[in-house]
Amino acid sequence: MLSCSGLVSRAYLTVTWLALAGCYSGFSGAIPDEQTPPERPPVSEGPLGAPQLSPLELDALSPDPAPGGVAFDLHVTGAGFTRSSVVVVAGQELPTTFVSGGELHAHSGPRKRGDYEVLVRRDDEESRQLTLAVERSAPRILVPAEVGVDEDTEVGLVVDVVDVADPAALRVHVLGLPPGATWDEPTRTFRFTPDFTQGGDRWTVTVLAHDHESRVEATFDVVVRDTIQPPWPEVVDTEFLDASGYVRYHLAQKTDDYLDSPGYAGREFVAKVMVPLDVPPEGVPVRIGLHGFATANPGGTGSANEIRISPHDPDNTYWWGYADSLPDVEPAAGARARLHHAPRAPPRRVRRAPPPEADPQRVYVYGSSMGGAGAMLLGLLRGRHFAYIDARLGQAIARNHRPSRITQLSGWWGAPELDLDGGGGLSAWDHMDLTRALADSSEARDQFLFLKHGKDDPTIHFGAAVLPSPRTGESFYQALQSRGVGHFAIWDEGGHGVADPVLGDSWWTGSWAPISGDEATLRRDRAFPAFSYSSLDDDPGVGVGNGKQDWSANAGFAGEVAIAGDTGWDGAIAGALGRFLRWDGASVVDTVDRLQFALRVHAGDGADPPAPGYPSEGDRVMAELPAFVDVTPRRTQAFRCRPGERVAWSFGQDHGEVVAGPDGSVTIPALPLTDTWTTLVLRRTLTVIAASH
Repeated sequence: MLSCSGLVSRAYLTVTWLALAGCYSGFSGAIPDEQTPPERPPVSEGPLGAPQLSPLELDALSPDPAPGGVAFDLHVTGAGFTRSSVVVVAGQELPTTFVSGGELHAHSGPRKRGDYEVLVRRDDEESRQLTLAVERSAPRILVPAEVGVDEDTEVGLVVDVVDVADPAALRVHVLGLPPGATWDEPTRTFRFTPDFTQGGDRWTVTVLAHDHESRVEATFDVVVRDTIQPPWPEVVDTEFLDASGYVRYHLAQKTDDYLDSPGYAGREFVAKVMVPLDVPPEGVPVRIGLHGFATANPGGTGSANEIRISPHDPDNTYWWGYADSLPDVEPAAGARARLHHAPRAPPRRVRRAPPPEADPQRVYVYGSSMGGAGAMLLGLLRGRHFAYIDARLGQAIARNHRPSRITQLSGWWGAPELDLDGGGGLSAWDHMDLTRALADSSEARDQFLFLKHGKDDPTIHFGAAVLPSPRTGESFYQALQSRGVGHFAIWDEGGHGVADPVLGDSWWTGSWAPISGDEATLRRDRAFPAFSYSSLDDDPGVGVGNGKQDWSANAGFAGEVAIAGDTGWDGAIAGALGRFLRWDGASVVDTVDRLQFALRVHAGDGADPPAPGYPSEGDRVMAELPAFVDVTPRRTQAFRCRPGERVAWSFGQDHGEVVAGPDGSVTIPALPLTDTWTTLVLRRTLTVIAASH
């Protein structure tokens, strides 16, 4: 059987280890200079600058009731908190720790049984008061002190809550989940399958239960035993490139039968890691760069602004692996086969000592062509490790590759009609259908993707974005929109690495720099709003011809790159989905009780369309505002909903109520965004109805 899932996890793992651990052992295969994303331009502040300070609001207290006769820590949630805010109990200011704009922690000494008025004071302003009961009966959460699990093994824990005043009203939330872990509130089940890079890690998970009378917390530790220990890569050369502002490490990775098939075990892969010489205290992003097809010796171009890790896939497996029977036996029906991780296996030491240079919450994966396909695969199937995907000219649906590529990849994965087992009850080729991944995996749906395709690309043609999956019936663009996944997708009349003849290259960039510290910076540990079905979206077409070109199984409806306007694909010649839409990362409040983001249309500097039928350049917005956009919160850390839960929302003068779907996600439809910051606030209501399917 073909185990595709294995390769994906280890592939990613290898890369992320390097990113987070600082051994600087990785893979080689930097993106060629001409494919490196352009340097981030100056950020435009837009017409109205930063959002205003949120109103001071107090939502909830925890624990409530508090224990009598002993000291206790009081957790306060709300909005508008600052570092100068203090918690006041019965007129007494408590020692207060600022956690975020929506959370404060305060310490109280022992108190007698009774009711106490609590408020938050911000300079000379005070919030509304809430009443804290001391020594009133409360539910008890029954969890073990520690849950242990081996790498690549699933663990499940059912959380029991007893002494509940109103079982029908009981809500149980979890905070601090390990990356990749899930919480199913209807069954109160914690599940986690750590991958082989998470061995040796420990997390403290907080369980919060409330029954509308009492609110209590308990904790348990999750410990991953380090049970898989592949060989460590070795640093074989070091280059200090002072003039360029970074140091380049060359690594060699020897494989075993975990990283490779038994027949291939023992061979060696190379990698390069580039680390800036001067790093700010907050660290720098980490880019995992995946090269394109037939790259014999990927370059090692670094940056003074980010760590870059360049692995190598010399076999051109599209970063997706190969059958376990290779090289001795060709993939065939009934043969055991799995994906392997050799090009991406990181050193164990990376997990032991994270480097001060790396910001582990801003690790992203970048690639073009074969590397673009690999970036989407790793970034979606192992979304726990990546804040962002930058994928260009990549195929997201393996069965939709052109005939010659299917023939080449069949030598690694087996022919599509063999349906060799790829893990999880799926064939290998369906396992690598990323519309399926978006349908099946919440980890994938919590990702954000930047995509670029060309309508005159004859190599990975535009059908990669607009043709339907044989399995799901959706194109990749359609799946991103319908599933409410974060995306900014660009297309033009360029070719395979050749710029559009009218617009040129990078016409869309403007101030967009989501991993480099702009207002909408993406982080693995912070919620963001995914935008879909924006009224500012252009029309990519539906994957049919417009009469200008005949269909080709290899090139689709591609025309000649040098001839403007000759593409045979329907829809706009060039355009975007999700363009101009921003949120302010500093405005995010994500607690059990409330979720909020400041949103706007970024109407900034740019140029008018260069010719009729073309989009504007930079941040120039041509349409009238407001823009109407569906918004789906993603990557929430605390404000998670259960299926059927009703959620109240407000956005300026607009307000309403939405119902969480079967996966617990909520989408607020057709929000009117202008170029003024407006805060979207979501609050829980008391009613839960049956989830619609």
